[in-house]
Amino acid sequence: MMAISNALLERAIAIIASVRGLQMDPDTLADDVILLAYVWPDEDEFKIAVASVHRAMTQLTEGTVEGSELKYDFAGWKSFHFQHRRGQQSRADMRIVYMRTADGIRVKGFGNRHLPSDIYRRLAQLQ
Repeated sequence: MMAISNALLERAIAIIASVRGLQMDPDTLADDVILLAYVWPDEDEFKIAVASVHRAMTQLTEGTVEGSELKYDFAGWKSFHFQHRRGQQSRADMRIVYMRTADGIRVKGFGNRHLPSDIYRRLAQLQ
């Protein structure tokens, strides 16, 4: 059972969707937010993860950060690695898979690198 309310899920989707210059399939965006809620069922941790996704998406659309090139099934896409909770010893446990557009980024998906499943394997199924 998920501890995150539908109202908070809807608010999280709206927060991420509000990033100027972000293009993303609405159903995929909703699915990715729901998966964040499964990984972080604690409301405070979920909010921190959503804020980190929003910050990373904003930095990507503004061009202040850049991910690394992907290959094979993801040729043409990049992966940006970041922490769901910023801290000195924290690992970059989050990913955003995206490509640059004329006015921002098109996102294939985002979420925890390994939970609830491998993000690259999950996104490869969306091809």
